[in-house]
Formats: sequence, C-alpha cells, structure tokens
Amino acid sequence: MNISLIRTLLFYCTIACSTVFAVEQDTYTEPDFSSATPVRLEITQASGVMGARFVRPSTEGIEIEMLDGQGSVMVGWDHMEQFTITMPMTDDLSAALTKSDPKRKVELLHDQIWPLLPLASIRSESTNIHILINAYIEAIMDTEDWERAYDVSQYLALNRSPQKTVKHFYTVVIKLFESGEEDKSLKLIDQLIAARPSKESRKFNLIIAKRLLDIRLFKPALKLYASLLGGGSELSKKKAALNCAYLSLQLGKFEDADRYLQQAQSMEPADVESTGTEYLVLGVQSFLKGETKLSLNYLGHSMAVIQMSSHIKQAGLYFTFLCYTNLEQPEIAQNILDEMDLLFPDGAYLAALNNQTNEEPSE
Repeated sequence: MNISLIRTLLFYCTIACSTVFAVEQDTYTEPDFSSATPVRLEITQASGVMGARFVRPSTEGIEIEMLDGQGSVMVGWDHMEQFTITMPMTDDLSAALTKSDPKRKVELLHDQIWPLLPLASIRSESTNIHILINAYIEAIMDTEDWERAYDVSQYLALNRSPQKTVKHFYTVVIKLFESGEEDKSLKLIDQLIAARPSKESRKFNLIIAKRLLDIRLFKPALKLYASLLGGGSELSKKKAALNCAYLSLQLGKFEDADRYLQQAQSMEPADVESTGTEYLVLGVQSFLKGETKLSLNYLGHSMAVIQMSSHIKQAGLYFTFLCYTNLEQPEIAQNILDEMDLLFPDGAYLAALNNQTNEEPSE
C-alpha cells in the first residue's frame, strides 16, 4: 500500500473522531452577580453630567439608579458608548495606588476594588475602572497570593473582561498547579478555554501550553493543546495533535496518544518542529513498550532536527538519558545529563532526573 493511500485512509478515519479529540468546550457560566454590592460611580452622558449614581451589575448589563423616585435605567454591556463611568480618584485611593509594598497595596485597595470586579465587563473606552482593577490584580500577583488571584477570577466575567486583565489568570493556572491546587487550576483552565474567543486567545494559549509542557505540568498542558485542535492552520493543528500525543503518553493515556498521533499523521503539512515532535512521540512510545534501541533511533532523529530553543528539546534529552540508563551505558547517560545541566540548568526535566537519582536507595 503506497504512502499516499495510507495518508488518505488516515485522513478520513481522523475526520470521524476529530470532533471528539478537539477539546469539548463547555459553555462558560458567568458568576452570579445578583447579590453584588452597588458601587457609587460618576456617570456622564453625551447630553451632560448625571453625577454620582449607584451602579449595579447584572447578566445583561448595568443598572444605573436615577434621581430619587425615578427608578433606574438598564444599559446593556454592548451599549455603553453613550456613557462615561468613572471611579472618583480619592486621596485614599491615590495613596494606595502609590504604595511600593505590594502586600500593603493589596490590603489598601481590596475594599475599594473588589466591588468593581463584577463591573469589569464595561468596555474600556467608557470607564477608568480597568486601570484600577489591573493595578489590584498586578499587586496580588506580586505578592504571589495565588488563592486570592483565583478568587478574583471567579468574581468577574472572564468572557467580557479585557484581555489585558484576563491574561494574568494564565499565570495563575500555572502557579496554582505548582502549589498543589490542581482542582482550581484545571477549573480555571476550563473556564478560560470556554470563555475567551478562540481567535483572540489561540496564540496566548499556545505560549502558556508550551510553558506548562516545559515545567512538566502535563494535565493543564494537555487541556490547552487540545483546545488548539479546533482552529488555525493545518500545520498548527498537526503540532497541537502531536503535543497532545506526547502529553497523553506522559499521563498514561495510551489509546488517546495513538489517536492523536494518527490525527497528526493524516495532515500533510510538516516543518522541522512537527517532524522533531513526531519522532519524539514515536521514541517515547517505543520506550514505554520496552523497545529501548528503537526508542533511541527515533529520539536520535528528533534531536538531530529539532532546534535548541524548541520546547520539546528537554523531553528528548530526558528520554535519551533514560534509554542509555536502561542499556547500562552510564558514561553516555552522564554525558546526556551534563548536556541537560548545561542547556537547561533550571529545567524541570533535569530536576525530575535528579530527584529520581536522589530517591534511589544506596548500596
């Protein structure tokens, strides 16, 4: 059977299951703002200044109280252009914003900024509150209080908040996972994938996914790479599928890995990165099956073509080390370890090998 026919059969087989393996995105559920505290803000219309009014968020938009006895007016999130909504810059707020100690800054800002979070859906052109919200979030990030940062993410609408605000929460995903808060990390990843427009977030998701793979946070990395299977170029989807295959192997999901690999192999485009990643996947597959020499052959091809800066370089060296260790060739294995120490002294794969070595019982 010729290669062209094989690719054609793989392609049509993949079409049947590609919907399953492109991540099943749940619908994002916004926080319930029904009990949110109204905030006193300065309101200006095109026709003139309304003055200070209490503003309350809802699912559809904001409710602005009118003069005594005249009720309120509802303004939809997408119809804010006729209003300018401003948080008055009081002396206390100005003083808090200028604090150099991030912990103290968070303490001083919290009571004033927290009630603004449900209003983060107001378009940036109509308000100054995003400057204040971002200052608050950035101070939280500086304190490395990832639990508080997570709480912030749960009290604003991720689907309508500005990207400049939401981008912080990708870092929060990583830090939560590193600190042992796996459930919160995975929940936030799911929310971000469901909430953000794919066209806007695709490039950013890819950067974060590579970082997660680099530091061996395989579960959230797989979620992000799987989210990239539903759009973009054929080559970018192929790379995403290959990374999904590798991550599935690391997580022990061998049948998923096979299907992701078949999906990738059915796609015609290729470049150095995709070729190197495919060889890596084949090498890891062979290693896990106990076929060490075959694994080394694939890994050698991967290391020969992949760029030094590639996010999969560490993984290739890691499994090459394990292969030579299994073959009882300690000198070559040590050379690989030395190369990892030179190229990636702070790398998670090197740390994992060092931890394994340290855990081995002494003779």
